[in-house]
Order: sequence, then C-alpha cells, then structure tokens
Amino acid sequence: MIRDRGNKKWVSLMLPEHVKMLRDMSVDLKRQNKPVLDEYQIQEFEERIKYAQEFKLPLEFSIFENGFIKNMVGRVMKMDPLEKKMKVKTMNDNIEFVHFHEIINVQIKD
Repeated sequence: MIRDRGNKKWVSLMLPEHVKMLRDMSVDLKRQNKPVLDEYQIQEFEERIKYAQEFKLPLEFSIFENGFIKNMVGRVMKMDPLEKKMKVKTMNDNIEFVHFHEIINVQIKD
C-alpha cells in the first residue's frame, strides 16, 4: 500500500510565494455564493429578532462574510433601522455589530 503525503512532500521544493498561493487557492475553493432570501424569510427573521429582543432570549445568527458562513449566538441589545444593523452581546460578553444584509438565518436558542 502506497501512502502519499500529498503537497507535504513538495513544499520543501517550492518557493514561499508558491506555498502562499496554494493556501490562498484552497481557501478560495471553499468560498460559497450568498444564498438568496425571499421577502417572507426576511420578514420571519425580523419577527424572531423582535420577539427575542422583547423577551431577552438568545438568538443564533448565521452570518455571511466574504464567502463563508459564520455562526454567532447572542442577545440583541439594540436595533438601528436607519443604519440597518444590530448591536449583539455574544455569550462570551463581547459586543458585535451585525448588518441586516449579512444575516442568512436566525433561530431562537433554547
């Protein structure tokens, strides 16, 4: 049985620029297109956010950033409809700002 180590055996022969280019290329291959949301999904997200803010419930956000989906759990502290963003206090007491157009899913966390 032949066990190949893939790119590891060739890295010592490559220039650092080539290694960086290969790493960047592997990251680019994992990028996704942003899912398209219809107006009913957006309205449902807004209702969940308002409900959770009223009763101080934690939410789990799926946020689309630069081709990747990031999950975040926290409570909505303040909503700014003019700038279309929310102030969210995460479970580890950090404050983050989430723009409405970055949200692709919202779930109420139990």
